[in-house]
Amino acid sequence: MLQNVRSHESYLHFVVEQLDIHYKNKTFLKDFFFEPIIWCSLMNLTDTAALLKHRYSSDPRGRKPRNPCDMLRSLLLMHQQQVTSVNQWVFTLKTTPILAILSGFSPDNVPGVGTFYDFFNRLWLRSTPHLSNRKKRKLKKSKKKGKKNQKLEPKNPHIVEKLVKRVLKNKNVRYTPKAHDQLQVLFQSLFVNKSESDGLLGNTKSLSILGDGTPVVTGGRPFGQFLCDCRKRGHWKCQYNRLFSDPDADYGWDSSREKYYYGRSLFMITASDSPYDLPIYPRMYRASKHDSVLFISTFHELLYWYPNWKIGECILDSALDAYPIYEMLEHYDVSAIIDLNPRRSKHFVYNEMNINLDGVPVCPIGREMLDWGVDKKRFRRKWRCPAAVGKWECPTPCSNSTYGRTFYTSTKDNPRLFPRVKRDSKEWYKRYSLRTGVERCIKRQKVDYRLEDSRGRSSRHWNIRSYCIGMCQHADAWVKEAKKNNFSNLYPSIKALLSL
Repeated sequence: MLQNVRSHESYLHFVVEQLDIHYKNKTFLKDFFFEPIIWCSLMNLTDTAALLKHRYSSDPRGRKPRNPCDMLRSLLLMHQQQVTSVNQWVFTLKTTPILAILSGFSPDNVPGVGTFYDFFNRLWLRSTPHLSNRKKRKLKKSKKKGKKNQKLEPKNPHIVEKLVKRVLKNKNVRYTPKAHDQLQVLFQSLFVNKSESDGLLGNTKSLSILGDGTPVVTGGRPFGQFLCDCRKRGHWKCQYNRLFSDPDADYGWDSSREKYYYGRSLFMITASDSPYDLPIYPRMYRASKHDSVLFISTFHELLYWYPNWKIGECILDSALDAYPIYEMLEHYDVSAIIDLNPRRSKHFVYNEMNINLDGVPVCPIGREMLDWGVDKKRFRRKWRCPAAVGKWECPTPCSNSTYGRTFYTSTKDNPRLFPRVKRDSKEWYKRYSLRTGVERCIKRQKVDYRLEDSRGRSSRHWNIRSYCIGMCQHADAWVKEAKKNNFSNLYPSIKALLSL
């Protein structure tokens, strides 16, 4: 039963008091632990206890649990220090008193490894660390390979269209509870909402988002453990069930490395106007799913978790260049900035007029018509004859009028061919250039925070790790903002401790 959870001010008072006792040399703290001290002092995790109260027993008997605020802070500090093992982190807490103090623990009363794994169970809304049965048949790796920087197409060529039709039938956003929901509640309540209030995510009344997937290699083996004696009898092609350490992982195609990998796909949603490329919703899926399928699911989960936000723009790469996705975004009044996939692109005919790959009408003599602005009342774009505008003589004029022929294109008729922002315009290239923000966000997860180095073997491990790194990314942004303001929002005792 949770009792007497201390406030953030009480935690900071505890830190200052303990550091005064164990570290007389304040210069040492400022030289070697300046950033962790600032980092922890800016994270107010007091609401963690209220958010996790239902995960603790209400029975007052028995041993009192650890303060969940301190456990979460220690877990985040572990990721900030780039420690990938709980065993190693517990050893570090016992040998480095300042890290135990910053976590909120007394140096002579550090939680053990089992306490951290018990806390993992409280963060994961499922009785087991896995989402599927550990006993199953061995997965077969596909022999089909893609080209450089080209992802394999979905096994079902019409899966995207079917998913979008199913989603658009429901007027309200439906959501099935997931095992990672508690992590999302903590991430959203303690970090995303604070970054939003500080203006680090852009305008949430017309939010521009980025989305992209990345492979995550698991620590489990794809072969599994044999449960039969087929090999002893000389049967090498066994089809019986095997025991897998990570049953939720499967094979996926890594287009950048041009090889298959065994693990998961992390689909990341990021705020495009964020100066620090902050994540909004990290989501783990099976590796075999295509990015277009992942986006449809992730987008509707995003609408559920952030009902007060208005998504105004969505910037995606060419892997998600599918007409049903344009229809879905248009249904939710979202402007689509998606690069064309050259394998799906060709010239079109619209109202007896040829349209090139940039969505520009081409007149009968092969000249592109000139953009003459948008008619906002009728929601369509106007195009004029290049000969009439340039005042040169056309060999085969389409109209006898001196104004020349006019042509109109509408986004509702074909949102892929005629997006709200003209595809070859400066505005389109300016907005699409922001797409690299999600790649930098993923780089922060996989390179800076060494996401894959932990070699985890369960869905619980990978979800907790990706969410904790996302929380650390927000905390890093708060530190940078505090530096810009000369640490004016720091607790006075922390300022005095670090001589700021």
